[in-house]
Amino acid sequence: MAATLAALASMLLLPAPLRAQDEETVSYAVKKGDTLYGLARLYLTSDGAALRVQRLNRIAEPRRLPVGKQLRIPRELLRYTPVELRVAGFSGQVDIAGRVPAVGAVLNERQIVTTGRGGFVSFRAANGGEVALPSNTRAQLLRARRYLLGDLLDVDFAVLGGRGEAKAPKLRSGERFRLRTPTTVTAVRGTEFRVAYDEAGERSLAEVIEGTVAVAAGEKEIPTPAGFGVTSTAEGAGQLETLLPPPVMIDPGAVQTGQMLGFAIEPDSKAKGFRIQLARDAGFLEVVGEQVTGNRSVTFPPLDNGRYFVRARTIAASDLEGFSEAYSFRRKRLGVTAEVEQSPLADGYLFKWLAETAEGDEGETFYAFQLWREGQDGSPLVDETGLRETGLVLTALEPGVYVWRVAAIQAVEEGLLKVWGPDQRLAVSE
Repeated sequence: MAATLAALASMLLLPAPLRAQDEETVSYAVKKGDTLYGLARLYLTSDGAALRVQRLNRIAEPRRLPVGKQLRIPRELLRYTPVELRVAGFSGQVDIAGRVPAVGAVLNERQIVTTGRGGFVSFRAANGGEVALPSNTRAQLLRARRYLLGDLLDVDFAVLGGRGEAKAPKLRSGERFRLRTPTTVTAVRGTEFRVAYDEAGERSLAEVIEGTVAVAAGEKEIPTPAGFGVTSTAEGAGQLETLLPPPVMIDPGAVQTGQMLGFAIEPDSKAKGFRIQLARDAGFLEVVGEQVTGNRSVTFPPLDNGRYFVRARTIAASDLEGFSEAYSFRRKRLGVTAEVEQSPLADGYLFKWLAETAEGDEGETFYAFQLWREGQDGSPLVDETGLRETGLVLTALEPGVYVWRVAAIQAVEEGLLKVWGPDQRLAVSE
């Protein structure tokens, strides 16, 4: 209960442009020996800022501040050092301030980030905060600061279109970590959450994965706990909606050996669609593929050999996205092409094949070969394994129809990986 209360957040309607919340203040308890001029030299941006603080707090004697008095100081008047939000990973079409990003590059205040179809970018701060922007999103970093007064963190992201996902660090009183849209602002403490903004419908969505947020639009406020989402417009917030559970993926941990990568999801009558992501890391900061689809099966372009992660979320009719579960899988490109032709030997046939592997794969490949009469696949006439050669000659095959196949075999961490090529038919005449 205490953790939930500590994570309590606010999601407030913005009646005007994104400047509406900029005048919020922080509190400072006056200590013995403090003067307004001394505080200004240490923490404020200018002498004019000190005068504004004096008027706001109705200070009659700037050199004699009562110990314990709570001063309200607008954030915009505070001196600060920039907080470095660095690119943790990106893929596909991503543009930051008109340029292609680089891992480790710092995102500066006011810069706009755009992801195209299949694009993805994530940012990480030194304090552990994370922001991820999936495909077809436009966002702007409004503020990334650490105020000298109290060493307070203040991060503010605007999602102007598309989606944003955040994992907020554990914050102290007065610190903020926010994602906002043109109609809402979401501030949390130690919470994982997502926001989205539909520009065409002028509609915002919030999805709470951990913690609790309060969604307020107009005069109505809705506390939104983990596992729920809510949509809102300029007219107000809607009703709480339970986020859908993770979709059931079919054998997501299978080794992906084909040229293209393929994943399938069991039918779900509640699903409008699915968001499926591939990443190099379990935290999905280095996403290498993403698709939003109404189909239950999806394919991705080739990836290098290695260990990856996949997750899927169900999209409800309201467009709210549900929970996901990450699975680890191995990518190991391995296949085989084969053909048969008459051999120079009398009544002989030459079966030959070639392994299909990833470029630069130096693993040793072995082969297996099977041949049986059509309709008798449980009783192979030839069953060879551990072959190093890329061909085999068979002679004295009796007339009839035969079925044969070849497998490529390589050693992986889990053991031997065997990938069979397609069954092929051979008709032997009199």
